[in-house]
Amino acid sequence: MTVSTLLVAAAVAGWVDAVVGGGGLLLLPALLVAAPGVPPATALGTNKLAAIAGTATAAVTYARRTRMD
Repeated sequence: MTVSTLLVAAAVAGWVDAVVGGGGLLLLPALLVAAPGVPPATALGTNKLAAIAGTATAAVTYARRTRMD
């Protein structure tokens, strides 16, 4: 149940992040609530890792679809 909840929260946060930004505002509380034994620093690191992965994916997609100098 925890993994599926976090996957849904990550998907929604990714969508929000792509549309308007601020997906971490959804994902971080979900990480803290769904896994109560996880230290806050670990939740922040996990959130940052998700943000880096999303940004890297967007950059690669942009680079593939546009002509770069």
